[in-house]
Amino acid sequence: MSSIMTEATTSPTSTSGLSHFMDRRNFIRTSVLTGTGVYLATSKSAVAQQTSADRVLKVALVGCGAQGERLLGASKDIPGIQFTAVCDIFPMKRRGIAARVKYTYGSVTEYTEIEEMLAKEKDLDCVLIATPDFLHAPFTRLALQAGKAVYCEKMMANTIENARDMVKAQRETGGLLQIGHQRHSNPRYINVRENILQKNGLLGRVTHMYGQWNRGVSASVPLEVKKGTELDSATLTKYGYDNMEQFLNWRFFSKYGAGPISDLGAHQIDMFNWFFSEKGKPLVTPVSVIATGGTDYYDGKDGRAHFELPDNVMAMYEYQGSEGIRRAYYQVLTTTGSQGYYEKLMGIEGSLVISESPTSNSIYKEPNATKRWDPLAETNPPVLARSALSVHNKLWEKPKPWYRAPKWMDVKTDSRESKALEAWELGAVAPGLPHHYHLVNFFECARTKNIAGLNCPVEDAFRSCVTVLKCYESMKTGAKYVFKPEDFTV
Repeated sequence: MSSIMTEATTSPTSTSGLSHFMDRRNFIRTSVLTGTGVYLATSKSAVAQQTSADRVLKVALVGCGAQGERLLGASKDIPGIQFTAVCDIFPMKRRGIAARVKYTYGSVTEYTEIEEMLAKEKDLDCVLIATPDFLHAPFTRLALQAGKAVYCEKMMANTIENARDMVKAQRETGGLLQIGHQRHSNPRYINVRENILQKNGLLGRVTHMYGQWNRGVSASVPLEVKKGTELDSATLTKYGYDNMEQFLNWRFFSKYGAGPISDLGAHQIDMFNWFFSEKGKPLVTPVSVIATGGTDYYDGKDGRAHFELPDNVMAMYEYQGSEGIRRAYYQVLTTTGSQGYYEKLMGIEGSLVISESPTSNSIYKEPNATKRWDPLAETNPPVLARSALSVHNKLWEKPKPWYRAPKWMDVKTDSRESKALEAWELGAVAPGLPHHYHLVNFFECARTKNIAGLNCPVEDAFRSCVTVLKCYESMKTGAKYVFKPEDFTV
């Protein structure tokens, strides 16, 4: 396969006193936790210190669909980079992205073939890959062999074999390869992992995690091509597609993608591994998974589209921790958007809920919590904060009970019901677009050739890829799949 397939589906501590010898990874993590103004200032300063003023990274975007568009938008305010080339076989998408690049950066060259782009763009520094999943492995290998730093979107591949080849390609070339699990660089998620969990242990023993991404049918309907922009049958055949339906809705066909459990679940199941990991130790992996799912809606009946891969999946993972078994449940639904997407951690002394959407940003203290939370609201920046909804400094600030519930709702609390938890808010902020911080980390590491500074190196992404895709083996057999050490070995 020698060309691009469009990813067309839509989806949704103070820095003062830091040592000049602080490693880049920690520098980036610390500075982003202080908020937008300081974050941008420190990022620009870091660029100036690490390279000359005229040093600009030249970047190419491969794959001009919805995800490529998001990467371009999230890169817009990052200093010291310039997009110079875009590549895609779908002219409608490629030309639209090229116009945006030209408007922002002054000029751009369009390509259909990645081989031609790599051959002609000799001075490229970085390649961003946002194609359908089945092209991630071959295109990553081509770009790494050409000496480019590569940022490849998640899922890193639609098969474990392809994902394993990406790890091998990085090792063989010694190139810099970041996978797009952007929560690894999100200041709010870093705050939870490093401050809430690892440093202060505010939740106590964490026994369970929960994640979901629910999308309604209206957000998951098959994409249709605009009349007059269709690719001809010869082009579709050349690149492995039977028709435009497959080309546009590739995620639901096993040849090209791995379904919603991969497309959406990859983000959040990755967080199970990441959050359960202990400080200073390798990324943890599960010991088992049992999953169920199916093509419950897009089954071809009543005029609906027929998709090959499950549109709804529920999975339960088990992890072996130092204090015993921990469980994590995940669901992805494409038949309802109820309650959206978020991740929840539940511990003996507290729980929290977080999402890339700032609407989920709460942490709750159990009555039996042994640690004081107040001092962590006084740090700079604060690790957490009192919930504005539950704190009233003056008597007249307390909300008035204008509404009186009907008497039938006046019920006594069941003696077995737990006491309401003390509500707080998570302290870190991330006002930038979701992919922005991860791209900053990638470009900084590419500039300084610091592979060790990547927030999501390919080995970690490979473990997450295996964790996600083994759901299918459980679904096929109806039995629990027990992971083996060799599953995660390259």
